[in-house]
Amino acid sequence: MGTLLIAALGTVLIGAALVGIAAHAIDSRRQLLLVAAALTPPLLVLAPVGAIVFAVGGQWLGVAAGILVSAMGAATQWPLYRAKKPVSQGSTEVVLLQANLFIGNADAAALVARVDNVEADILTICELTEEGLQRLIAAGLCQRLPHSYVSTAPGGRGTGIWSRYPLTEQHRYDGFETEMLSARVDAPEWRSPSVFAVHPQPPWPLHPETWLREMGLLRTIFDAVPDDRPVLVGGDFNATYDHKPYRALLDDRYSDAAIATGAGIQPTYAADTWYPPIIAIDHILTSDATALVVRAVDLPGSDHRGIWARIAL
Repeated sequence: MGTLLIAALGTVLIGAALVGIAAHAIDSRRQLLLVAAALTPPLLVLAPVGAIVFAVGGQWLGVAAGILVSAMGAATQWPLYRAKKPVSQGSTEVVLLQANLFIGNADAAALVARVDNVEADILTICELTEEGLQRLIAAGLCQRLPHSYVSTAPGGRGTGIWSRYPLTEQHRYDGFETEMLSARVDAPEWRSPSVFAVHPQPPWPLHPETWLREMGLLRTIFDAVPDDRPVLVGGDFNATYDHKPYRALLDDRYSDAAIATGAGIQPTYAADTWYPPIIAIDHILTSDATALVVRAVDLPGSDHRGIWARIAL
């Protein structure tokens, strides 16, 4: 391989990783940078590949650049792999499962089996259509989780919350293109949490302004929740950790369950392709509660994987 070709290939690979780092750091409204932010983890992998390419050609300055950019990229992802927070003994544990039904087309029986498999106490669903709801009822979801608050809608806009225990303080929020719901779980042996099911519009291929506005509105709504209770949020945020507006939701009060447990990237999309999911846009957030375990799981018939968390209240 010629010297110039090696230099060009190595530069392109390392440059692509730099684009991912920049997209992670910049609070951009530009659609291309928002797409790049979603792809930051796979883009970062290109930096060490670029270093190897330079090493093959004996171009050690390029190797050093690749190592430096690799270290910069690793620093952006390090928070996802830190050790989990300590949990006091005797805490009540609950399981929340989040599922995107792919416009109601996910396999209802498989989802109900997943509820059983993870022993879910709470289920949040997005892209809930009326037809999808009827299939879930026929598959026996209401026998497992008998209490629900749902708002079905066509075109992937519907949302629902299911629970083992009654749901009070039910609320539907204006200002979102999809249905956004919350309710409070009235469980006799738990500290009763408020539960949110969220699904902001994607920043691509739609115009990103709606997504940016809805992410800001989520911040306002979450801040308004009384601090006398735990809060659990399940949803398809159409955002990864590498989107700055998503990180703006995380603070001393609200934590991403995957970050809190050090579970790392839990890719959930796209799950209906020949290649495995590469981006993590489905998340569980907690406030005044601690995630213990987080896992992404298959949802047959959906274009997303589900994500579940065991949480100490």
